[in-house]
Amino acid sequence: MSDELLEPWRPTAGAWDRAAAAHLYRRAGFGATPAELERALEVGHEASLEQLFAERTEPALRASIRPLLAAGELELLQAWWMGLILAGGAPLHERMTLVWHDLFATSNDKVDDVRLMHAQNELFRTQGLGDFRALLHALARDPAMLVWLDGDSNRRGHANENFAREVLELFTLGIGNYEERDVQEAARAFSGWGTEGRASVFRAAQHDDGEKTLFAHAGRWSSDDALDLILAQPACARHVARVLLEAFVGSEVQEPWIAAVVAELVRCEWNVERVLRALLSSKLFFSPAARRARIAGPVELVAVAARALGARVAPRRAARWAAEMGQALFRPPSVKGWDGGRAWIHSGSWIARHNALVELARGGADEGEVHVDLALVLGAGAGEALAAALLERLLPDTADAELAAALRRTLRQPDLEQARIAGAALLLTTPEFQLF
Repeated sequence: MSDELLEPWRPTAGAWDRAAAAHLYRRAGFGATPAELERALEVGHEASLEQLFAERTEPALRASIRPLLAAGELELLQAWWMGLILAGGAPLHERMTLVWHDLFATSNDKVDDVRLMHAQNELFRTQGLGDFRALLHALARDPAMLVWLDGDSNRRGHANENFAREVLELFTLGIGNYEERDVQEAARAFSGWGTEGRASVFRAAQHDDGEKTLFAHAGRWSSDDALDLILAQPACARHVARVLLEAFVGSEVQEPWIAAVVAELVRCEWNVERVLRALLSSKLFFSPAARRARIAGPVELVAVAARALGARVAPRRAARWAAEMGQALFRPPSVKGWDGGRAWIHSGSWIARHNALVELARGGADEGEVHVDLALVLGAGAGEALAAALLERLLPDTADAELAAALRRTLRQPDLEQARIAGAALLLTTPEFQLF
């Protein structure tokens, strides 16, 4: 059964429709503009997926933050990344960068250096679709990570276990798949790595080069040796498989799904891009179980809503909206990252979501920060034609007659512009829209 889950999806006539295309772009990127959806329907799902993998963020856009880093303002870095997410960045690469930022959660609240946070972000962007093993090794020597998890305090005879514990518990294996002694011995293996200025440095005199026993294997293990032993544990592939499934398929991950992705990880030698190619083109990905199966995080919610309406939103404004909803970029609440799922929805965050989405539908209260031309996106129609256009753009996969009836009632007003705004705001703020 698990072998069949990742078989390529071969859509029957009419199955590659607006709902399927919107599903692909919501998960593999940050939604699609109306024009992008039209193109996807024209070229088909295989060509659309290939384009998502082929796209790269323009070097000039990536470099645009460099002159601003000297200011040391986190808000500028947040706005820069949000700008790449909204437009100009390669959607799948930016999506994967956000996935790794959540897994390897590092906050500027402690690092206190936007240059280091930017460098880590670029590491996720450049290596995030490559070999997971290489990414993990790079993260162990990433200066922001070394500051975040106290690498400079981990030295011979005075092991600091912070990095070792989080590597085992959160990054690779999960609770129950290691012993307390493994944490202690791994910490000894990681000793000696720290920072000097904004660079990582290995201080041999501070490294514990004695024999260590890790996962019942004895040896004079170095940092790289310890990571390789961790990667060799069966729980590691399962952990990475779950991360990918929760990000791209659904929050209620099933055991057969994990088994299928673990087998693909092994077959692809831990290459994330190859695994995602199989996953995003699979029967599982396009199955009913994967559609509208995740509660949208704030960053993706803002981006998908803006792109669906063809809106232009100032990146700083969009980043603030996301922060108000509970997801401040470069400031995860803890080393666990954001809890996600139902944790995104509570009384305070729901109000923030509602207010931001209504402001987006209105075109914003502050001149120049939000611009939406609903007449251009939805056409000149009114009444039934307007209702159909709104549902096609925002909820193409809904069959909820009660919601459609509520939308029609909302549109019964003489001012067409206000009707468009009210209708868009109604659909954007429904629970249905916020299920990705």
